[in-house]
Order: sequence, then structure tokens, then C-alpha cells
Amino acid sequence: MTQHTFRDLRVGTDLVYTPRLRRSYARLGKRFFQRLLTPQELAYCQGDGVFREAFFLKRVAARIAVKEAVAKALGIGLNGLGWGQGMDWHDVEIVAQQQSPPELILSGRALQCARQLNIECWRFSLSHDGDYAIATVTGLIRA
Repeated sequence: MTQHTFRDLRVGTDLVYTPRLRRSYARLGKRFFQRLLTPQELAYCQGDGVFREAFFLKRVAARIAVKEAVAKALGIGLNGLGWGQGMDWHDVEIVAQQQSPPELILSGRALQCARQLNIECWRFSLSHDGDYAIATVTGLIRA
């Protein structure tokens, strides 16, 4: 394995309260999440086979937490949450891989800001338990 040296990092963390998402889902259905997640993310969250709402909402909450944590690490915020010059929700995508960890893909304003900050590599962790989902992301700046 090749060793890399990084001179700095950018960190973001976010916590999502799942019952709040459940209320939005009850009012607006899946179309609410289409604004927040890419079609591939939605497909992953729905799972294979029988749809289970609790399972779906936990996966959605974790992905929302990652997106918000990336925005915090970049220092730009998310459009629609009080930021006029922030990134779009679809600018960050969590791509699930079979038999390997998920991958973080940036585009649009998020990618532009990451390049300006010289972030070359992202690491992240997401988890959910009970009513909460949490994510921590780290953007590594190469030396």
C-alpha cells in the first residue's frame, strides 16, 4: 500500500433525527426525498425486494447526515437551508458498492469548493441507531 502525506484536513459532522424525516415522508411521500437524494441513492435506500419504511428512513437519514457533514467540512452549507451560495443536495452522492465500503462522489459546487481547498481524498463514517443517524467526514489535503 502506498503511503501518502497530508498537510491538513477538513472535518464535518452531522446528526439527523429520524422522526422528523418520518413526518416529512408522511406528508410528502418519496418526492420529498427526491430533492435530497440522487435516483441511485433512493434506489439503494429502498432496498431489494419488500419496502420497509423504517429501514428506508434510516438509510435516508444517514445519507442526509453525510451530505450535511460534507457541506460543513467545505464551509459552504446547503442550498435551501439558509445558504444562497451553498451546494446542491445532489452535489454529494454516496454510492453503495457490493462487498466494499460506500464511496463519496462530489460534483457541482461541492467539487468546485473541494478543489479550491485542495481536498484530494475523502473518508467518512455513517451510522444509525434508534431515532438518530450520524455521519463524520474528513477531507484530506495532500502535502
